[in-house]
Amino acid sequence: MEGLGPGAAPDPRPGSVRFVVVAARRTGSNMLCTLLDSHPAILCHHELFNPRGIHYALGLRQGDFALGSMDERDADPLAFVARIWRRPEGHRCVGFKLTCGQAEPVLAQVLADRSLRKIVLRRRNRVKAYVSERIAERLDQWEVYDERQLDPVRPRVEVDAGRLRCHVAENERFYRGIEARLEDTAQECLRIDYEDLGSPGERARLLRFLDLEPEGAFLEARSVKQNPRDLREVVANFEDLAEALEGDPLRDELLDLRS
Repeated sequence: MEGLGPGAAPDPRPGSVRFVVVAARRTGSNMLCTLLDSHPAILCHHELFNPRGIHYALGLRQGDFALGSMDERDADPLAFVARIWRRPEGHRCVGFKLTCGQAEPVLAQVLADRSLRKIVLRRRNRVKAYVSERIAERLDQWEVYDERQLDPVRPRVEVDAGRLRCHVAENERFYRGIEARLEDTAQECLRIDYEDLGSPGERARLLRFLDLEPEGAFLEARSVKQNPRDLREVVANFEDLAEALEGDPLRDELLDLRS
């Protein structure tokens, strides 16, 4: 397991384990958040620092739970983070996710805080992440937790090879920055890929990283997979893109039907 060394004793107090999920967009972070939040000992918020809203854990969105207004959050984001940890709502593990480009002061603080567990989520198929982002922008639909909310006919998008490469490079810079900060402070993290979130072994590794016993635990993802596996169905210029990516590892990801 990447993360805690052997012999780490679990602390039964509410909120005793704090964590943050860091990820680029469209890498399965909503799925991961719902997986974690489905465990009775874990409270996992979504994008608390999204510029368009404060996205609490799904189970708290219909009640009166609040950590402050968006204005209060934006005026003092570090004070907002402190309030997150003070409201475990009876859970032993409390965390939230930060997405590439959001709340840089918060990202810097949580990465410097050695007491926080860091979960770094990637998606191996970077082309699918990019196409998913383009479709989400077209529909202005970033979260889906009910299949009835999902239009089964997905829009077809044009993909420019140059913009795709720039997007991939930007995300890679984000991840390299995360890794560099953790390496500079000699911190470990748990690295996991979206494509492996369905694996019982990976789910067990997640729970152990948070000092929870995986034996007998059942994790359930509530997010709905939004796009088809075969990019030919949603990339309008698929053949032209494949030709433009000739000799580039991204071409193999474009043609990948397995993930």
